[in-house]
Amino acid sequence: MPKLRADAKEARRAQILEAALRCFARQGYYATTIQDVVAEAGLSRGGIYLYYPTKESLYLALSQWWSCGLEEAIRRRVTPPLSPKALLRLSIEVIGTHVETEADACRVLIEGWTLSHHLPGLRVPVCEQFERAERRFRDLLAAGVAQGEFRATLAVDRQAMLILATLRGLMVQWHLYPGSIDWQQVAEEIIQGIE
Repeated sequence: MPKLRADAKEARRAQILEAALRCFARQGYYATTIQDVVAEAGLSRGGIYLYYPTKESLYLALSQWWSCGLEEAIRRRVTPPLSPKALLRLSIEVIGTHVETEADACRVLIEGWTLSHHLPGLRVPVCEQFERAERRFRDLLAAGVAQGEFRATLAVDRQAMLILATLRGLMVQWHLYPGSIDWQQVAEEIIQGIE
């Protein structure tokens, strides 16, 4: 069997992830089989297992793919120097845009939050993603307090947790009622609440 170049391997990984994403978004984790992904990707079982030895590892890769895509989307929109308030607004708006444009991936990610309590391989990465997001918001809020953009008495740790819980809840609501969330308005309301 000929060896694939690095770019060909990445293209194959992307092909598999895109096929898995469609399957998981359509059927959910438990109803999706590797055979479903094989059929969707147009590859052999061996072709899938070469990159992802288990369904759980494939699901984990999708979760990381979405999170990295979100982080990259925020980085692309940041034009330094942004104040903490402007960066918070931008982050919330980009999260909303990502939820809408990457709806299938977001739906899979949301399911992964629940699955992390049942699939040992997902637990640590999901907790790490939650902690990383909370740390970023905490740092952003602390910078805003230090610069006088947010009120001096702001309970930064609690507020970071509340903002993330709100955003995650709104992500679920958007999937139940697509188009029901105005992410710019959400950003404004959150900022007004902490000024």
